[in-house]
Amino acid sequence: MTLDSSNEVVAILYDIENAPFEMLNYTLGKARRYQPCRTIVVSDWEARPEQKRWEKLMRRPGFTFRQISRTYQGKNSLDSAIYDSAKLLYDEGVRRFFIITTDSDFVRIAEYLNSDTPSYIIGVGTKQASETLRNAYDEFFVYPPEEKEKKTARKTKAAAAKESEAKQEKSAKAAVKESKAAKPAKAAKTAKAAKKDKAEAAEKTAKSVKAAKTARTAKSQSPVVNLPEGTLTVNLPRTLRQSLQERQTAEGVSMDELVTYLLMRGMARWGED
Repeated sequence: MTLDSSNEVVAILYDIENAPFEMLNYTLGKARRYQPCRTIVVSDWEARPEQKRWEKLMRRPGFTFRQISRTYQGKNSLDSAIYDSAKLLYDEGVRRFFIITTDSDFVRIAEYLNSDTPSYIIGVGTKQASETLRNAYDEFFVYPPEEKEKKTARKTKAAAAKESEAKQEKSAKAAVKESKAAKPAKAAKTAKAAKKDKAEAAEKTAKSVKAAKTARTAKSQSPVVNLPEGTLTVNLPRTLRQSLQERQTAEGVSMDELVTYLLMRGMARWGED
């Protein structure tokens, strides 16, 4: 038996307590391939009245949504109610089923649906579904599909890379902005420092000039030393003084003796003239 397109009924048994809305939506997409067959979706819809999405879902054409009744409340009450609904559908002649669950307890439902006349059963669950549960079906679809998971992972990775790139770009722009803002401040600081250095140099030069001027003034105003009577002071040019010092050394006399000798000699010649 295969689940081919026909006018026969396809039943979808939905474990609303253990399978998310997205898994049901995914299964409805799979079941659409087998239309125009009649599709009955069975679950305890009243167990999740807060799910507003059921209202939109139940307006889909080509699907019949059947509310099941629990005979008791508590653990596994939904499993038991779905089991009873599966038996009823099987007794009505339905032989094509989708079972949406991650609960291994649904193996007994699959076993019952194959107890007399075999049914064609497609299971939909997560990749954590047990081998026992998978082997109870003719086909098993993993939700989310691996390719979808890969695409989601790629999208997540791409989004993370884009976010990282955006952060880096933002940091770079902030750094450029900060650098631009710092340049005028640095230029102003440099100009201020240069102005200060120039002022200090001018002040230093002024002090040097003032010191030199003070020294010259002090020298010109230095008091005359009281020399012994008969002492003559003469400011000699440097070259002449050097010549006298060399002559003094050569003659082995004092400077006074040498100068006195030269003056007397000069005066003698002057008298002869």
